[in-house]
Amino acid sequence: MINNNIIESPIDLVLGMVPRLIAFAGPLIGRTFYLDEPVISIGRLVSNDIWLEDPFVSRNHCVIRTEAEPFMIEDLNSANGTYVDGERANAGPLKEGSIIQIGSSRFLFRLQNPEESIALKQNLVVAEHGRSHSDEVMLR
Repeated sequence: MINNNIIESPIDLVLGMVPRLIAFAGPLIGRTFYLDEPVISIGRLVSNDIWLEDPFVSRNHCVIRTEAEPFMIEDLNSANGTYVDGERANAGPLKEGSIIQIGSSRFLFRLQNPEESIALKQNLVVAEHGRSHSDEVMLR
């Protein structure tokens, strides 16, 4: 699902993070799915962007819309529902850290890694003030 969009600058790359789902329960545990298309489909049919082989997941279970913020999840009248942070959701916004449950699968919705945020802040401070103290030590 990763596409070849041109990034204008390194700051755009970090600030415009591609949202992602990290599977932490269910058949896809440990996998990360980058949500880099305007609409990501999730369901039991192989034709979905995220395929969940689970009898409790509908063929076309739900979609995640990333074309505008806030990012939205929409249940497609699934038999067993889509849950966000423990609440059944027909349609609703996703925020950093939202837990999505679809059948036996659980996903963590992420916009940015804490390490990426810290690195960005450190690099922006250095860019504003020139060399950092560690740069000076390295030059000696």
